[in-house]
Amino acid sequence: MPGSMLHVRDSVNHKNKVLEVDGSMQLSVKDVTAQSSLSNIDSACANISSDQATATLQTAGNSSLSTIQSSVANISSDQATATNQNTANLSLANIDSALAGTLTVSSSAPARSSGSLASAVSKTAGDLSASVDGSSHRKCAIFGSCSVNSGSVKVHISHDNTNFYEDNQAQIYANYSSGHFAGNIELNAPYFKLEFMDTATYTAEYSLID
Repeated sequence: MPGSMLHVRDSVNHKNKVLEVDGSMQLSVKDVTAQSSLSNIDSACANISSDQATATLQTAGNSSLSTIQSSVANISSDQATATNQNTANLSLANIDSALAGTLTVSSSAPARSSGSLASAVSKTAGDLSASVDGSSHRKCAIFGSCSVNSGSVKVHISHDNTNFYEDNQAQIYANYSSGHFAGNIELNAPYFKLEFMDTATYTAEYSLID
């Protein structure tokens, strides 16, 4: 029985040709491009087990792991940590020392002093009251009444209790419906007195406070 033959199509000449093998029953490949690709693949596979780059990268990886291990090991024994802790302890000690002791708080009420400059006394416009020493105080309330509902009093101040000057910003007017008056002044000079601005019956009181 004659041997069978296998034909292939020649795509260049458009003819059928017998597919032949060599004595080892291997197909002879004459495609240069295919042979080159197979050669490259064979070479790449051969280098997988012996590529020196792989060993180099492994060495670098081992070095990096060693560095990380060393850094982690130093966390528990780092002298800087102990130094910072000592500094923090010193700061806390200073704060504790500064807060130590007893804070003294005064519970006493502000010192006050009061008196009368006129008590239902008839005054002529321009009359002056006795002077008051307010050198130990900072504020003063002046209040009272005047029989003339439109009446007023004016504060005079002095540094030596001899020479007095009108304080034109410290004139206190009576309420027109009742004749009562009241006002507060800052004691920027040690002495003061009142001028009765109208001819009327006056009652005038004062109260000093720190």
